[in-house]
Amino acid sequence: MVNSRLTTHDLQLNIICFDVPYPADYGGAIEEFYKIKALYQLGVKIHLHCFIYGDRKEQNGLDMYCEKVYYYKRERSIKDIFSNLPFIVKSRMKDNLLANLLSNDYPILFDATHTTGFLNHPKLKERKKIVRLHNIEWIYYRILLLQAVSLKEKIFFYQEYKKLKEYDKQLIHADVLSCLSQTDYEYYQEKFPDNKVSLDSVFHENNNINSIRGKGDYILYHGNLSLSDNYSLIIQLLSNELKSCSHKIVLTGKNPHITLQQFVKGKNNIELIPNPTDEILNGLMKEAHICLAMAANPSGVKLKLINSLFNARFVISNEAALTGSGLDSLVYIAEENDLPDLIDKLMLKEFKQEEIDERNSLLSDKYNNLNNAHQIINQL
Repeated sequence: MVNSRLTTHDLQLNIICFDVPYPADYGGAIEEFYKIKALYQLGVKIHLHCFIYGDRKEQNGLDMYCEKVYYYKRERSIKDIFSNLPFIVKSRMKDNLLANLLSNDYPILFDATHTTGFLNHPKLKERKKIVRLHNIEWIYYRILLLQAVSLKEKIFFYQEYKKLKEYDKQLIHADVLSCLSQTDYEYYQEKFPDNKVSLDSVFHENNNINSIRGKGDYILYHGNLSLSDNYSLIIQLLSNELKSCSHKIVLTGKNPHITLQQFVKGKNNIELIPNPTDEILNGLMKEAHICLAMAANPSGVKLKLINSLFNARFVISNEAALTGSGLDSLVYIAEENDLPDLIDKLMLKEFKQEEIDERNSLLSDKYNNLNNAHQIINQL
């Protein structure tokens, strides 16, 4: 429910995104795109700067939300790997980006640490600057290092982790640090006690609670299934805690990894649905009896958790997925080895209106995109 007290603004704002934020088909792009959309709805005139690389290309769909969209080709040169700056930062420091920022005097929102290469540039010293933090990046890269398999990955993630840990102190040059998780908020409050640090919850695609009462007949796990974090976690669960599960299990998400495809082949109670449309995914969440919103690492706020709570019935989560979200009271937490019993108990229960009301009470305020966009505007 949108706060009726929200007002529109006549603010001009530069936003630097670390990639092209459309299509909003993975966590980082979802946070970027729905933040842009919410700011636009509040009347902010957006000058968007974004980076083309990989499968992220120019998108006409962004023009309706922005006064102007600038695209920069991210050159991932080998020499950038040997820079003292983190690779994710150095490879986005384009001269024409700086020139375009200097062509106006509007505030700058640096979206993620990746985009902050010019945060302390002397020519931008007098500008109002806000950094939107998706993670504590050096901690995230330490996690990637611990999960890396190949020597090449281990070397890269180790170097990036060390550089990002040193680079983190550069964030002191922001006027405001906008955090999307309670954990990150507390970390940066302690690290920079004299800086303005705010908690503005993650942006997402949901407007209303769509969960329905009653019962479903399957368990759902959804996420980007090309990421090792996600497909490795579900394989581990299916090999151990869920090995003897008698209930139907549906797995769905973006580009399922071949390892996962081969693992589920021939398993009669497991259905794999690759690359669902938004309509299909929302339908699967709505009709499931249980959503497994679980994670392998505690960085950031998990959008699969937010989406499940807005759209599904019962949600089972774990500590890694809940860290910093403030949503513990809305889920069932799977402790070690008790997942099978918890699933069996919930499959017998009916999802009731009281649980929908509880979600609505918490999510409609804390996880309301327009409320959080309004908070960001107030910082500027």
